[in-house]
Amino acid sequence: MGHSVGVLLNDGSGQFHAVEMYKTGQRTYPPGVAVVDVNSDKKPDIIVTNQNTDTIGVFLNIGHGEFSFEKDYKVPFSFSPKCPQVVDVNGDTHPDIIVANTRGDSIGIFYNSGNGTFISWTTFSTGKDSEPNSVSVVDVNGDNKPDLIVGNLKTSNVGVLLNVGNGKFLNQTIYSTGLNSRPESVFVADINCDSKPDIIVANSNEQNIGIFLNFGNGTFQPHITYPTGDHTQPWFVVVGDVNDDSKPDIIFSDKTNHEIIILQNY
Repeated sequence: MGHSVGVLLNDGSGQFHAVEMYKTGQRTYPPGVAVVDVNSDKKPDIIVTNQNTDTIGVFLNIGHGEFSFEKDYKVPFSFSPKCPQVVDVNGDTHPDIIVANTRGDSIGIFYNSGNGTFISWTTFSTGKDSEPNSVSVVDVNGDNKPDLIVGNLKTSNVGVLLNVGNGKFLNQTIYSTGLNSRPESVFVADINCDSKPDIIVANSNEQNIGIFLNFGNGTFQPHITYPTGDHTQPWFVVVGDVNDDSKPDIIFSDKTNHEIIILQNY
């Protein structure tokens, strides 16, 4: 099991210096990191989820690309936090930490006290035996409050939890990704260029990418699927314009074949 985070500094020419390793602790197995300024010093910090030890680690940037371990924040035993997102969800201008509690059947939030320390751990249910594996934090209904979009691996659905203010969320609305599809990851982006953010899902057990188009009010159409090919296993998905045509493309990793695959938007 791994127990460190690596930083490769860009030399300015598209090349990178040798990796600098920062230990996260013994047997921590950190499956995800986020890089955001959490203490308002204009330097991006590192937030890491330690799945095996049920902790969230914060490394503060001390300048010149160097980091200092600040603190581990403990989550309930065996919650296995993953997929950290760092976004201000309660409107106080301070970025909060949001994680998917894979074995805790919930989304967990640590609220930022304003100086880069975190308080008031709160959870929002994703349903019994849902096994949430990923979360995106994006305003999907146009009210300027970031909402939670969750990929529930075991129940094969996407949950949308709308933000009602002050960091509180409605119960999730569920959208099926297909029987036993096992959505490994979710990403939220305006895929059809109508100025409404859509949901993109990597369905690892069904060999497809699913897209839920946004009606505009935070509700979504049934998913459209795009096959990724026989013997593929879509794992991690992101969206970006890779061919400079002003249309967002879909990029995902194929766990089975150890490849990166691009679906171009036309």
